[in-house]
Amino acid sequence: MPTPFDPALAIRAIQTLETWLTDAGLRLQIMPSDFAVLDSDATDILIHSETLPPLRITVFDEYGDLGTADTLLALVMIGRGFGEIEDAPDWRRWALAEGLEADHPAVRLLHDQLSAARASFRAAWGDVPDLVSDLDWQLNAGTAQELRRRAGLLPGA
Repeated sequence: MPTPFDPALAIRAIQTLETWLTDAGLRLQIMPSDFAVLDSDATDILIHSETLPPLRITVFDEYGDLGTADTLLALVMIGRGFGEIEDAPDWRRWALAEGLEADHPAVRLLHDQLSAARASFRAAWGDVPDLVSDLDWQLNAGTAQELRRRAGLLPGA
């Protein structure tokens, strides 16, 4: 029998994300994306810091999480988006994984921009802590559910 979910795990994960964001000195701003023509879920996150000029990251917000402008949800989505780029052997596979039409001329441009932004981000701040499993994200369980609850997307417990 599976072990029931321990809410303390989600609380620790969220505290880790909050600490990471504070230590990195980042401010995240949610903006409409120029790439929404490719996918209506495309949303941009503008990263502000003292160390680099603003860095624009396009993510695909299929669940509408960024409508809350919640910085922790945005941070998790940045990490998930970077993971998709890292997992794909080339831009065509990345497009397939993101549900984009690989032959659209803007898709290759977006992939190249995100790859460059990922490299800049990682050089400056390292990796975003990977604390939300794919399954929890998709099923709205565990830490993903608690993040969404705190952002006001779900009723309180």
